[in-house]
Amino acid sequence: MPDPTDIDPGQAIDDLSETVVASRVVHQGHYLTFRVDTIERADGSRAERDVVGHPGAVAILAVDPDGEVLLVRQFRVPAGRVLLEIPAGTLDVDAATGAIEDHALAARRELEEETGYRAGTWRHLASFWTAPGFATELMHLWLATDLRPADGERLGPDEDEHLRLERMPLRDAVAATERGEIADAKSILGLLWLDRLHIAAPAGPTDGSVSLTYRIRVSEYVGAVALLTRHSRGIQVFGAVITVIGLLTFFIGTDIATWLPPVVFGLLTLSGLYVVPFAWIGLRRRRELVEGPTTVTADASGITTGASYGQSHVSWELYARIREIGGWFFLDIGTGASNIIPKRAFSPEDLALFRKLIAEAGFGIDGRRKRPTA
Repeated sequence: MPDPTDIDPGQAIDDLSETVVASRVVHQGHYLTFRVDTIERADGSRAERDVVGHPGAVAILAVDPDGEVLLVRQFRVPAGRVLLEIPAGTLDVDAATGAIEDHALAARRELEEETGYRAGTWRHLASFWTAPGFATELMHLWLATDLRPADGERLGPDEDEHLRLERMPLRDAVAATERGEIADAKSILGLLWLDRLHIAAPAGPTDGSVSLTYRIRVSEYVGAVALLTRHSRGIQVFGAVITVIGLLTFFIGTDIATWLPPVVFGLLTLSGLYVVPFAWIGLRRRRELVEGPTTVTADASGITTGASYGQSHVSWELYARIREIGGWFFLDIGTGASNIIPKRAFSPEDLALFRKLIAEAGFGIDGRRKRPTA
Protein backbone atom coordinates (compact mmCIF):
# COMPACT_ATOMS: atom_id res chain seq x y z
CA MET A 1 0.00 0.00 0.00
CA PRO A 2 1.53 3.41 -0.97
CA ASP A 3 2.51 5.87 1.71
CA PRO A 4 -0.02 8.81 1.61
CA THR A 5 2.85 11.24 2.14
CA ASP A 6 4.37 10.12 -1.18
CA ILE A 7 1.31 11.22 -3.16
CA ASP A 8 1.81 14.41 -5.16
CA PRO A 9 -0.76 17.05 -3.95
CA GLY A 10 -1.58 18.07 -7.51
CA GLN A 11 -2.19 14.47 -8.53
CA ALA A 12 -4.33 13.94 -5.41
CA ILE A 13 -6.54 16.87 -6.42
CA ASP A 14 -6.82 15.53 -9.97
CA ASP A 15 -7.87 12.16 -8.57
CA LEU A 16 -10.73 13.86 -6.73
CA SER A 17 -12.07 15.72 -9.75
CA GLU A 18 -15.42 14.80 -11.27
CA THR A 19 -16.58 15.63 -14.80
CA VAL A 20 -20.24 16.13 -15.69
CA VAL A 21 -20.95 13.90 -18.70
CA ALA A 22 -24.75 14.23 -18.78
CA SER A 23 -27.40 16.43 -17.22
CA ARG A 24 -31.17 16.06 -16.98
CA VAL A 25 -33.46 18.91 -15.86
CA VAL A 26 -36.18 17.64 -13.54
CA HIS A 27 -37.96 20.94 -12.89
CA GLN A 28 -37.49 24.57 -13.93
CA GLY A 29 -38.71 26.96 -11.22
CA HIS A 30 -38.99 30.74 -11.07
CA TYR A 31 -35.25 31.13 -10.62
CA LEU A 32 -34.12 27.66 -9.50
CA THR A 33 -33.33 24.73 -11.78
CA PHE A 34 -33.54 21.21 -10.36
CA ARG A 35 -31.44 18.73 -12.28
CA VAL A 36 -29.65 15.40 -12.06
CA ASP A 37 -26.03 15.42 -13.23
CA THR A 38 -24.17 12.26 -14.19
CA ILE A 39 -20.51 12.56 -13.23
CA GLU A 40 -17.45 10.56 -14.18
CA ARG A 41 -14.52 10.17 -11.81
CA ALA A 42 -10.85 9.97 -12.72
CA ASP A 43 -10.96 6.16 -12.46
CA GLY A 44 -13.84 5.98 -14.98
CA SER A 45 -16.61 5.17 -12.49
CA ARG A 46 -19.84 7.13 -12.66
CA ALA A 47 -22.49 8.40 -10.25
CA GLU A 48 -25.44 10.79 -10.14
CA ARG A 49 -25.64 14.10 -8.30
CA ASP A 50 -28.84 15.98 -7.46
CA VAL A 51 -28.13 19.67 -8.13
CA VAL A 52 -30.08 22.87 -7.52
CA GLY A 53 -29.01 25.51 -10.04
CA HIS A 54 -29.05 29.02 -8.55
CA PRO A 55 -27.94 32.32 -10.17
CA GLY A 56 -26.17 33.53 -7.04
CA ALA A 57 -27.02 36.06 -4.35
CA VAL A 58 -25.81 38.99 -2.28
CA ALA A 59 -25.87 39.68 1.46
CA ILE A 60 -25.27 43.09 2.98
CA LEU A 61 -23.81 44.15 6.31
CA ALA A 62 -25.32 47.64 6.59
CA VAL A 63 -23.95 49.69 9.49
CA ASP A 64 -25.30 53.13 10.45
CA PRO A 65 -23.24 56.00 11.95
CA ASP A 66 -24.11 54.81 15.47
CA GLY A 67 -22.52 51.42 14.81
CA GLU A 68 -25.85 49.60 14.63
CA VAL A 69 -26.43 46.85 12.08
CA LEU A 70 -29.58 46.89 9.93
CA LEU A 71 -31.44 43.58 10.09
CA VAL A 72 -34.70 42.35 8.61
CA ARG A 73 -37.18 40.01 10.24
CA GLN A 74 -39.26 37.79 7.94
CA PHE A 75 -41.03 34.42 7.85
CA ARG A 76 -39.12 31.65 6.07
CA VAL A 77 -41.32 28.76 4.92
CA PRO A 78 -38.52 26.10 4.71
CA ALA A 79 -37.45 26.96 8.27
CA GLY A 80 -41.06 27.16 9.45
CA ARG A 81 -40.35 30.26 11.54
CA VAL A 82 -39.58 33.96 11.54
CA LEU A 83 -35.86 34.62 11.16
CA LEU A 84 -33.78 37.72 11.89
CA GLU A 85 -31.30 38.19 9.02
CA ILE A 86 -28.98 40.63 7.33
CA PRO A 87 -30.49 42.03 4.09
CA ALA A 88 -29.95 39.72 1.13
CA GLY A 89 -31.37 38.79 -2.25
CA THR A 90 -30.99 36.76 -5.42
CA LEU A 91 -29.19 38.07 -8.48
CA ASP A 92 -31.57 38.93 -11.32
CA VAL A 93 -31.31 36.99 -14.60
CA ASP A 94 -32.11 38.60 -17.94
CA ALA A 95 -34.87 36.48 -19.45
CA ALA A 96 -33.79 37.23 -23.02
CA THR A 97 -30.03 36.74 -22.78
CA GLY A 98 -29.58 34.71 -19.61
CA ALA A 99 -27.04 37.27 -18.33
CA ILE A 100 -26.71 37.33 -14.54
CA GLU A 101 -26.83 40.67 -12.70
CA ASP A 102 -23.53 42.10 -11.42
CA HIS A 103 -23.41 41.46 -7.67
CA ALA A 104 -22.12 44.99 -6.91
CA LEU A 105 -25.27 46.46 -8.47
CA ALA A 106 -27.49 43.82 -6.88
CA ALA A 107 -26.18 44.69 -3.40
CA ARG A 108 -27.24 48.33 -3.85
CA ARG A 109 -30.66 47.30 -5.13
CA GLU A 110 -31.32 44.80 -2.34
CA LEU A 111 -30.23 47.21 0.41
CA GLU A 112 -32.68 49.83 -0.82
CA GLU A 113 -35.51 47.36 -1.41
CA GLU A 114 -35.27 45.69 1.99
CA THR A 115 -34.27 48.60 4.26
CA GLY A 116 -35.11 51.83 2.44
CA TYR A 117 -31.49 52.99 2.75
CA ARG A 118 -28.69 53.72 0.33
CA ALA A 119 -24.97 53.60 1.15
CA GLY A 120 -22.24 56.04 0.21
CA THR A 121 -19.42 53.55 0.79
CA TRP A 122 -19.29 49.90 -0.26
CA ARG A 123 -16.69 47.24 0.42
CA HIS A 124 -16.74 43.66 -0.86
CA LEU A 125 -15.76 41.32 1.96
CA ALA A 126 -16.05 37.79 0.61
CA SER A 127 -17.76 35.36 -1.75
CA PHE A 128 -18.75 31.89 -0.54
CA TRP A 129 -20.73 28.81 -1.57
CA THR A 130 -23.81 28.48 0.62
CA ALA A 131 -24.42 24.74 0.09
CA PRO A 132 -21.82 23.30 -2.34
CA GLY A 133 -23.02 19.75 -1.70
CA PHE A 134 -26.16 20.28 -3.78
CA ALA A 135 -26.54 23.94 -4.86
CA THR A 136 -24.64 26.27 -7.21
CA GLU A 137 -25.48 29.40 -5.17
CA LEU A 138 -22.45 31.67 -4.77
CA MET A 139 -23.18 34.46 -2.29
CA HIS A 140 -21.31 37.77 -2.24
CA LEU A 141 -20.96 39.55 1.12
CA TRP A 142 -20.82 43.37 1.07
CA LEU A 143 -20.23 45.96 3.79
CA ALA A 144 -22.31 49.13 3.37
CA THR A 145 -21.67 52.33 5.36
CA ASP A 146 -22.45 56.05 5.01
CA LEU A 147 -26.12 55.12 5.11
CA ARG A 148 -28.86 57.60 4.23
CA PRO A 149 -32.60 57.20 3.54
CA ALA A 150 -33.39 56.60 -0.12
CA ASP A 151 -34.63 59.78 -1.80
CA GLY A 152 -37.28 60.08 -4.46
CA GLU A 153 -38.54 56.87 -6.02
CA ARG A 154 -37.51 54.33 -3.41
CA LEU A 155 -37.21 50.69 -4.49
CA GLY A 156 -39.49 48.54 -2.36
CA PRO A 157 -39.53 44.83 -1.49
CA ASP A 158 -40.92 42.31 -3.97
CA GLU A 159 -44.66 41.72 -3.76
CA ASP A 160 -44.18 38.35 -2.05
CA GLU A 161 -41.81 39.74 0.60
CA HIS A 162 -43.04 40.94 4.00
CA LEU A 163 -40.19 42.39 6.02
CA ARG A 164 -39.71 44.35 9.24
CA LEU A 165 -36.58 46.45 9.63
CA GLU A 166 -34.71 46.31 12.94
CA ARG A 167 -31.48 47.86 14.21
CA MET A 168 -29.11 46.25 16.64
CA PRO A 169 -25.65 47.17 17.98
CA LEU A 170 -23.03 44.83 16.55
CA ARG A 171 -22.13 43.40 19.96
CA ASP A 172 -25.79 42.58 20.63
CA ALA A 173 -26.14 40.99 17.17
CA VAL A 174 -23.06 38.82 17.78
CA ALA A 175 -24.46 37.83 21.18
CA ALA A 176 -27.78 36.94 19.55
CA THR A 177 -25.87 34.78 17.09
CA GLU A 178 -24.05 32.99 19.89
CA ARG A 179 -27.37 32.36 21.67
CA GLY A 180 -28.87 30.90 18.49
CA GLU A 181 -31.41 33.71 18.07
CA ILE A 182 -29.86 34.59 14.71
CA ALA A 183 -29.77 31.23 13.01
CA ASP A 184 -29.30 31.53 9.24
CA ALA A 185 -25.87 30.88 7.78
CA LYS A 186 -25.23 34.10 5.84
CA SER A 187 -26.13 36.27 8.85
CA ILE A 188 -23.95 34.24 11.22
CA LEU A 189 -21.01 34.39 8.83
CA GLY A 190 -21.50 38.09 8.08
CA LEU A 191 -21.87 39.25 11.67
CA LEU A 192 -18.92 37.20 12.90
CA TRP A 193 -16.88 38.45 9.95
CA LEU A 194 -17.74 42.04 10.86
CA ASP A 195 -16.87 41.42 14.50
CA ARG A 196 -13.55 39.91 13.39
CA LEU A 197 -12.61 43.13 11.62
CA HIS A 198 -12.22 44.79 15.05
CA ILE A 199 -13.78 47.95 13.65
CA ALA A 200 -17.03 48.48 15.45
CA ALA A 201 -16.08 46.59 18.61
CA PRO A 202 -12.33 46.16 19.16
CA ALA A 203 -11.37 43.63 21.78
CA GLY A 204 -8.88 45.74 23.71
CA PRO A 205 -5.81 47.94 23.49
CA THR A 206 -3.32 47.04 20.80
CA ASP A 207 0.35 46.65 21.66
CA GLY A 208 2.17 46.94 18.36
CA SER A 209 2.82 49.09 15.33
CA VAL A 210 2.55 48.96 11.56
CA SER A 211 5.46 50.10 9.38
CA LEU A 212 5.11 50.56 5.61
CA THR A 213 7.23 51.79 2.74
CA TYR A 214 5.60 52.33 -0.64
CA ARG A 215 5.51 54.40 -3.80
CA ILE A 216 2.42 55.74 -5.59
CA ARG A 217 2.34 56.54 -9.29
CA VAL A 218 0.79 59.86 -10.26
CA SER A 219 -1.90 58.00 -12.21
CA GLU A 220 -2.76 56.02 -9.08
CA TYR A 221 -2.91 59.15 -6.98
CA VAL A 222 -5.19 60.93 -9.45
CA GLY A 223 -7.47 57.90 -9.56
CA ALA A 224 -7.61 57.82 -5.75
CA VAL A 225 -8.55 61.52 -5.62
CA ALA A 226 -11.34 60.90 -8.14
CA LEU A 227 -12.55 57.94 -6.06
CA LEU A 228 -12.68 60.03 -2.89
CA THR A 229 -14.47 62.85 -4.70
CA ARG A 230 -17.04 60.41 -6.04
CA HIS A 231 -17.84 59.35 -2.46
CA SER A 232 -18.44 62.90 -1.22
CA ARG A 233 -22.13 63.40 -0.49
CA GLY A 234 -21.89 67.14 -1.10
CA ILE A 235 -20.24 66.60 -4.48
CA GLN A 236 -22.88 64.04 -5.42
CA VAL A 237 -25.71 66.43 -4.57
CA PHE A 238 -24.04 69.27 -6.47
CA GLY A 239 -23.44 67.08 -9.53
CA ALA A 240 -27.01 65.79 -9.48
CA VAL A 241 -28.43 69.33 -9.30
CA ILE A 242 -26.28 70.53 -12.22
CA THR A 243 -27.26 67.49 -14.30
CA VAL A 244 -30.96 67.99 -13.59
CA ILE A 245 -30.72 71.68 -14.55
CA GLY A 246 -29.12 70.70 -17.86
CA LEU A 247 -31.78 68.07 -18.55
CA LEU A 248 -34.58 70.50 -17.75
CA THR A 249 -33.19 73.03 -20.23
CA PHE A 250 -33.05 70.22 -22.79
CA PHE A 251 -36.69 69.27 -22.26
CA ILE A 252 -37.92 72.85 -22.59
CA GLY A 253 -36.33 72.97 -26.02
CA THR A 254 -33.19 75.09 -25.68
CA ASP A 255 -30.26 74.70 -28.07
CA ILE A 256 -27.48 72.19 -27.47
CA ALA A 257 -24.97 74.84 -26.43
CA THR A 258 -27.23 75.68 -23.49
CA TRP A 259 -28.09 72.24 -22.08
CA LEU A 260 -25.08 70.09 -23.00
CA PRO A 261 -22.37 71.83 -20.87
CA PRO A 262 -24.25 71.50 -17.54
CA VAL A 263 -25.17 67.87 -18.32
CA VAL A 264 -21.56 66.98 -19.14
CA PHE A 265 -20.18 68.89 -16.15
CA GLY A 266 -22.78 67.34 -13.85
CA LEU A 267 -21.94 63.81 -14.99
CA LEU A 268 -18.20 64.48 -14.65
CA THR A 269 -18.87 65.74 -11.13
CA LEU A 270 -20.93 62.68 -10.20
CA SER A 271 -18.15 60.39 -11.48
CA GLY A 272 -15.40 62.37 -9.74
CA LEU A 273 -13.60 62.77 -13.07
CA TYR A 274 -13.80 66.55 -13.04
CA VAL A 275 -10.92 66.67 -10.52
CA VAL A 276 -8.60 64.59 -12.72
CA PRO A 277 -7.16 67.44 -14.86
CA PHE A 278 -6.70 69.70 -11.81
CA ALA A 279 -4.91 66.97 -9.84
CA TRP A 280 -2.76 66.02 -12.83
CA ILE A 281 -1.73 69.61 -13.62
CA GLY A 282 -0.96 70.26 -9.98
CA LEU A 283 1.48 67.35 -9.84
CA ARG A 284 3.04 67.28 -13.28
CA ARG A 285 6.05 69.39 -12.21
CA ARG A 286 6.33 67.95 -8.72
CA ARG A 287 5.89 64.24 -9.36
CA GLU A 288 8.36 63.45 -6.60
CA LEU A 289 5.80 64.64 -4.05
CA VAL A 290 3.78 61.54 -4.87
CA GLU A 291 6.09 59.09 -6.61
CA GLY A 292 8.96 59.28 -4.14
CA PRO A 293 9.24 56.63 -1.41
CA THR A 294 6.91 57.18 1.53
CA THR A 295 7.21 55.56 4.94
CA VAL A 296 4.31 55.29 7.36
CA THR A 297 4.43 54.07 10.94
CA ALA A 298 1.17 53.71 12.89
CA ASP A 299 0.90 52.88 16.56
CA ALA A 300 -1.30 53.74 19.51
CA SER A 301 -0.08 57.36 19.51
CA GLY A 302 -0.92 58.14 15.88
CA ILE A 303 0.71 58.07 12.45
CA THR A 304 4.22 59.17 11.51
CA THR A 305 4.81 59.88 7.82
CA GLY A 306 8.18 60.37 6.14
CA ALA A 307 8.61 61.50 2.54
CA SER A 308 10.84 63.66 0.33
CA TYR A 309 9.27 66.81 1.78
CA GLY A 310 9.96 65.87 5.41
CA GLN A 311 8.53 63.97 8.35
CA SER A 312 5.43 64.57 10.43
CA HIS A 313 3.54 62.91 13.26
CA VAL A 314 -0.23 63.27 13.62
CA SER A 315 -1.98 61.94 16.71
CA TRP A 316 -5.24 60.08 16.26
CA GLU A 317 -7.15 62.89 18.00
CA LEU A 318 -6.33 65.30 15.16
CA TYR A 319 -7.96 63.18 12.46
CA ALA A 320 -11.54 64.14 11.62
CA ARG A 321 -12.30 61.06 9.57
CA ILE A 322 -10.55 57.91 8.36
CA ARG A 323 -12.19 56.07 5.48
CA GLU A 324 -11.41 52.83 3.71
CA ILE A 325 -12.67 53.04 0.13
CA GLY A 326 -11.71 50.61 -2.60
CA GLY A 327 -7.97 49.98 -2.45
CA TRP A 328 -7.17 53.03 -0.30
CA PHE A 329 -7.21 54.54 3.18
CA PHE A 330 -8.06 58.25 3.26
CA LEU A 331 -7.05 60.06 6.45
CA ASP A 332 -8.66 63.48 6.84
CA ILE A 333 -7.58 66.13 9.36
CA GLY A 334 -10.53 68.36 8.45
CA THR A 335 -9.08 70.04 5.37
CA GLY A 336 -9.30 67.07 3.02
CA ALA A 337 -7.34 63.82 2.76
CA SER A 338 -3.94 64.60 4.27
CA ASN A 339 -2.77 60.99 3.93
CA ILE A 340 -3.64 58.56 1.13
CA ILE A 341 -2.32 55.08 1.83
CA PRO A 342 -2.67 52.21 -0.68
CA LYS A 343 -3.93 48.95 0.81
CA ARG A 344 -1.50 47.03 -1.41
CA ALA A 345 1.30 48.28 0.88
CA PHE A 346 -0.03 46.19 3.80
CA SER A 347 0.53 42.55 4.56
CA PRO A 348 -2.68 40.80 5.72
CA GLU A 349 -1.45 40.92 9.31
CA ASP A 350 -0.53 44.61 9.13
CA LEU A 351 -3.86 45.44 7.50
CA ALA A 352 -5.77 43.81 10.36
CA LEU A 353 -3.62 45.61 12.93
CA PHE A 354 -4.03 48.98 11.19
CA ARG A 355 -7.81 48.59 11.16
CA LYS A 356 -7.72 47.74 14.87
CA LEU A 357 -5.64 50.83 15.64
CA ILE A 358 -8.17 52.96 13.77
CA ALA A 359 -11.03 51.40 15.72
CA GLU A 360 -9.34 51.88 19.06
CA ALA A 361 -8.75 55.52 18.17
CA GLY A 362 -12.54 55.91 18.17
CA PHE A 363 -13.47 55.65 14.49
CA GLY A 364 -16.48 53.63 13.34
CA ILE A 365 -16.90 51.58 10.21
CA ASP A 366 -18.04 54.65 8.24
CA GLY A 367 -14.81 56.46 9.15
CA ARG A 368 -16.40 58.96 11.54
CA ARG A 369 -15.70 59.17 15.23
CA LYS A 370 -18.18 57.08 17.12
CA ARG A 371 -20.65 58.95 19.25
CA PRO A 372 -20.02 58.45 22.97
CA THR A 373 -22.47 56.06 24.59
CA ALA A 374 -24.54 57.18 27.52
